[in-house]
Amino acid sequence: MRGSSPVFDSGIFILSTLVLCAGAAFGQNPPANHVIIPNPTPRPPDLKQEFSDNPSDQRKKDAISIQNQLRAREIWLESNQILLLAQQLQQEILSGKKSKSMTVNAAKAGQIEKLAQSVQEKIKVH
Repeated sequence: MRGSSPVFDSGIFILSTLVLCAGAAFGQNPPANHVIIPNPTPRPPDLKQEFSDNPSDQRKKDAISIQNQLRAREIWLESNQILLLAQQLQQEILSGKKSKSMTVNAAKAGQIEKLAQSVQEKIKVH
């Protein structure tokens, strides 16, 4: 390139520099119409928060646990009472005693209804 002019050489130099820079920039940035999805990998849990030794938090958790256990026990007991009363009512109806049993049957049905409403309310609480 002995016969080339310095203007032509500098023009080629500038042009090649622009091509290289554009290629490098294009390779690093995705086109505008592409969607970038963030890394879906879950983050490790914060162990200080998960296993903190805050005594007031632990007492609250223990109290809630005990309340839930008591509520579940009450629901279980009342459900068993409903089952027992329903079985007794069924036996009395099937036995065929009609004279005095109508009032007794109505009282048992009322007890069953009250217990059922109580169980429903306790279940709705949680």
